[in-house]
Amino acid sequence: MHGYYPLWYRSAGISLTAMKLLILRFCIAGLLTLVLGSAAVQAARLDNLFEAQVEAAGRDSASRNDALQRALQQVLVRVTGSSDGLQEPGARALLQEPGRFVQQYGFAQTGPEALALWVQFDGIALAKEIREQGLPYWGADRPDVLVWLAVDNNGQRFLASEAAEDSVAGAVRAAAQLRGLPVTLPLMDLQDQRAIEFTDVWGGFIGAIESASQRYRPQVILVGKLGRSRAGGWRGDWNLLGAASDRDWSGHAATLKQAVEQGIGDAAQWLALRYAVVAGDAGKRALVVEGVRNLQDYARVYNYLSSLTPVDGVQVIRAAGDQVEFNLVLNAADRNLLQVIRLGRTLQAVEDPSSWRFRLGP
Repeated sequence: MHGYYPLWYRSAGISLTAMKLLILRFCIAGLLTLVLGSAAVQAARLDNLFEAQVEAAGRDSASRNDALQRALQQVLVRVTGSSDGLQEPGARALLQEPGRFVQQYGFAQTGPEALALWVQFDGIALAKEIREQGLPYWGADRPDVLVWLAVDNNGQRFLASEAAEDSVAGAVRAAAQLRGLPVTLPLMDLQDQRAIEFTDVWGGFIGAIESASQRYRPQVILVGKLGRSRAGGWRGDWNLLGAASDRDWSGHAATLKQAVEQGIGDAAQWLALRYAVVAGDAGKRALVVEGVRNLQDYARVYNYLSSLTPVDGVQVIRAAGDQVEFNLVLNAADRNLLQVIRLGRTLQAVEDPSSWRFRLGP
């Protein structure tokens, strides 16, 4: 190959002629280094899907293997979206040899007599096995979830907030991290206090909730109310808004912490049903992206498409004006691809999304 071309060229499926035309048309050969440095930050993706920390009984091999299995269970729940899948034959097969997916691990003393094992699993190998076993796979692209949570503890009423350092806010964050759900709690500053009250959330007044949510620009809103149950324990009522079809459900738990975990877990499971991909119906899909004005835009689109869970490969078919046509090799049905694209803000449909014509977002 003559001359210098960026590293992503070698795996992008682009002919040398097409690459030269792109560079000449965009006239920004001097920005190649900038492109390489910025491409990785274009997609808002979770970076801890394949990490887990669990309690360990000891450092011996038997204790370590037991902890590794529990750590892999935690990761499988996070990337399949549901704990129910652990009973599937495919998941049970993966759990037989958790050590073969381990990239690195380490022990940490978390108390005078408490030991924890931290594990980083090989995400590429594990994702491949999950798909081959026919299990749903929920990748790193996930919706931003704004959580409005009203708590009534025998008359002590409050809304969970980002600024609060109480047990409820901590339980929401911990449960969300465990399930790989990007959540935001409202600030409950003066702006929020003017826009919404406890009774709005407790009463399920969706109009007020959606209006107060606009400043956070969430993709999904989770509304919950937790109160003491007459039978003992805690009752939770939940409503998930914005995931193409609203969901509402109720639950019961022994403690407030467990009620929070239950609500967050159920929300993650509902979202996984919509966005997780089950291997099958593989094929190809062409799409056109408008608003690609320079090489940096091109790299941003290419890296974004390559990162999507249903996509195994990306090729450029043609470029004209500010439009680039891509051909994508899929590992799932193209409807799964469309759902993931609509979930994010990188590409916005120009017309009906089923026309597969999009414009690059800001």
